[in-house]
Amino acid sequence: MAGVRSNASAVKTVGISRDGLRLWLVIALCLLPALTTPVLPLVDFYAHAVRYDILADAGRDAVMSENYRVAWKLLPNLGLDLVGTALFSVLPGLVAAQILTLVIIAAPLAGTLVLAQSLQGRISVLPVALAGILAHNFILGWGFANFLLGLGLALAGLGLWVSTRSTPRRQLIIGVAMGSVIFLTHGFVFALWGLLLFSIEAAESAPHGRTGWALLARRAARLLVVAMMPVGLFILSDVAQGTGRVTDAFANIAVHLREGSLGSRLLSEAWSRADAALRVAETSWPVADRLFGAVLWGLLALGLATGRLALDRRLRFAVPLLVLLVLITPPNLFGVGHLSERLPLYLLAVLAAGVSPRQRDPRGRRWAQALIVLLPLHLLMVTLGWARDRDSYVHFLDVAETLPPGGLGAAAFSADVQDRDAQRACKPLGFLLGLGRGMAVPTFANPTQQPLEIIGPLAAANAAYDARAKIAPGLAGPAEVEALIGAGFDTVVLCHRAEEAVGPVPGTFIVGSGPGWTLFRARRR
Repeated sequence: MAGVRSNASAVKTVGISRDGLRLWLVIALCLLPALTTPVLPLVDFYAHAVRYDILADAGRDAVMSENYRVAWKLLPNLGLDLVGTALFSVLPGLVAAQILTLVIIAAPLAGTLVLAQSLQGRISVLPVALAGILAHNFILGWGFANFLLGLGLALAGLGLWVSTRSTPRRQLIIGVAMGSVIFLTHGFVFALWGLLLFSIEAAESAPHGRTGWALLARRAARLLVVAMMPVGLFILSDVAQGTGRVTDAFANIAVHLREGSLGSRLLSEAWSRADAALRVAETSWPVADRLFGAVLWGLLALGLATGRLALDRRLRFAVPLLVLLVLITPPNLFGVGHLSERLPLYLLAVLAAGVSPRQRDPRGRRWAQALIVLLPLHLLMVTLGWARDRDSYVHFLDVAETLPPGGLGAAAFSADVQDRDAQRACKPLGFLLGLGRGMAVPTFANPTQQPLEIIGPLAAANAAYDARAKIAPGLAGPAEVEALIGAGFDTVVLCHRAEEAVGPVPGTFIVGSGPGWTLFRARRR
């Protein structure tokens, strides 16, 4: 008997070791693509990175202090502003930015695994694979850094809430602390987190029959305690003070009704939501991503519908709630855009943590294996796509090094490079002028969203360009470059199709060019 126990213990130890090895291997493979290139094709991330760099500078650089005013205040989206400011204060800009990309890739992955551990008691292969798939996602492509960090914290917060149920006092203390941190990282993520906490409590209370309602009321009261601090912070914040209405959805509907365009707008919105869901796991190939997403969602839905996959009972209200929110959430709320596009990722993360193959059912294991096979395919596509852009980014950085530091920089776009997918690889270049060459560039500086204000020559150049754009709407390509130079910008990077030949623009000379970009410099007397 002793030998049997010893062997069982050895097998258990080996099993745990294999689980840990598998987990760390997937995490490493998910972070590897970000190390293949010094810049990643993330639409808005480097705009945020420039802001972190400005906040870290704190007015020491003359160009920065002339064009930006640091305005720290209470806001519900400060997560990476605080982390990024600390990081940029001790590291070169591109190095700090690359570390932060690793953080926002790892955060949803890690949060999903914490929730999976709490729900299932272990981290099995299927949650690891699904968490690895969602690490590179549609929202990462946008570069919404605070949302991704907040999502990771929210998923971990759900897991901690579940795992501390047997110790109510500890659960409440952790819930209050996590709620405040999540709110300060991203307000919308906090709102969703609160709804999911309630749905989990409702699922826990439901089996108690008539007494379940009283139990749910007591548990909901505890959730109100968790919400008190964040709600108080929100009331005091500039977001609440500066927002005249929760959403412009009703006003927009009225406008479309007057113009007779409501039907086409609703169809466009439906496609936008469907496309974001299909591309929830994103690479550099949109068509392939849609096919991949159809297979991913199809396997999950059919697996749950046929019983080959089981969903943790505590999520039986959370998943339908998230599906409903995917369908009905307005595109914008409290000045935060693309909300409906963010929800499929939240849904996939919750499913990844809560699904498992049906016990003692070979068909369930085979179904899970089909989902697991998608992970290496997805990681290969991400790595190839990002590595493909490496040479272009390195060449741009080399060309930018020849520019004198300081001055004003901006980006322009050709007429056929106006949508997200067309801009994704090139748009970061305009912000790299600020991050790598110390130029003042337009970046996110909304007083109710970020602790930064644009002032001085940059504000004047922005205003002058806006005035030109009103006179000649639809500026694009060389005409937009000329307008930006005329408005006072010294350097402009034009994003265009890789095969497009771009000629000289009046008042400028070409510093350099690469696949999909041309860098112009003003001829000043």
